[in-house]
Amino acid sequence: MTDISRIDTPETVTKEDVIRYLEDNPEFFRRFPELLLQLKVNHEERGAVSLVEAQMSRLRSRVNDLEEEITQLMGIAAGNEQLFRAFSLAHQRLFAVESSSEIRHALDELAESLKLTVSLRLYSDSDAADLDKSRVDTIRAARFSGQRHYLGRLRRSEGDVFVKDAPELGSYAIVPVSQAKDFGFLTFASHDGGHFQPSMDTLFVEQLAEHLAVILSRWQGEA
Repeated sequence: MTDISRIDTPETVTKEDVIRYLEDNPEFFRRFPELLLQLKVNHEERGAVSLVEAQMSRLRSRVNDLEEEITQLMGIAAGNEQLFRAFSLAHQRLFAVESSSEIRHALDELAESLKLTVSLRLYSDSDAADLDKSRVDTIRAARFSGQRHYLGRLRRSEGDVFVKDAPELGSYAIVPVSQAKDFGFLTFASHDGGHFQPSMDTLFVEQLAEHLAVILSRWQGEA
């Protein structure tokens, strides 16, 4: 503990001494409460203010920061709930589908609710726009970085491989639809180039792609 009585003259007192003394004697201002109002500190907007006023200002600033954080978290939670409901409804629709047109209708409903473009393109399906495997392989080699899925921007010439009327420099979430074999890709596209980013979670999209793969596998087995 700092012994203030051993400091001989004011010239020997350093700011570190003062800091240590106040840290070691937290009751100091309780014993001398008048100092809280007498001592002044510089304030960027209000000039010199008392320690109490400075502390209150910091607390108000911290409260404002916390309120902003809470608002952001509530917004994220609301967004996650919207995504959950939209994808849950899509899964419900898919449980009852009996044709590729019904799959497209379920995906169109999902696209409308999310305000995104949603596309399912397969390697071989007379009812859907076929994928060009050579072009897909070229894009995977250039963009996927060894990952199964891709999130990020694409040029329109690349996006056209996966969606109709692909946005120029839009962002994409591209997930393979596969089960024992590769059927194709489920793609979500946005005109906002920053909408899909590599750090985003792909759970909902991958679950939907897996559900589609189960349906296509079942149909293939029944053919």
